[in-house]
Amino acid sequence: MVLVSYPFQLADRSRILWDPALRVGQTYVALAQRTGEQYGLPTGLTENDRLGGSDVDPAVFQKFTQGVYDGYCSTNNFVLHGLLRGLLLPSIVMLEKGGGSIARNHEWEDGLLENLDAYVRVMRTD
Repeated sequence: MVLVSYPFQLADRSRILWDPALRVGQTYVALAQRTGEQYGLPTGLTENDRLGGSDVDPAVFQKFTQGVYDGYCSTNNFVLHGLLRGLLLPSIVMLEKGGGSIARNHEWEDGLLENLDAYVRVMRTD
């Protein structure tokens, strides 16, 4: 079987949160894992051998996304903002599709969520 996508689904398998192309999904997981290590946060992503993607534990993933968001808001480093933005936007979309949300710090976001609607549109699964 040749895999062409990398689905992210809730751990209870009740909903697919995102179904990107294989390399996109693999790249996202690699970024999330390394960032989680850097911040001391488990990602909540577990490889799913059956589908070839990842199961998402919503409670752990929420803590991961919140922690990375808080890290983003804790600095004004332009380069770090750019690096984290690419991970945070799809994370926030998946989190919200799974029923979660982040506690926002509007003062320190520095335009992070300006493109969130575009991510929501291109990450549709239904």
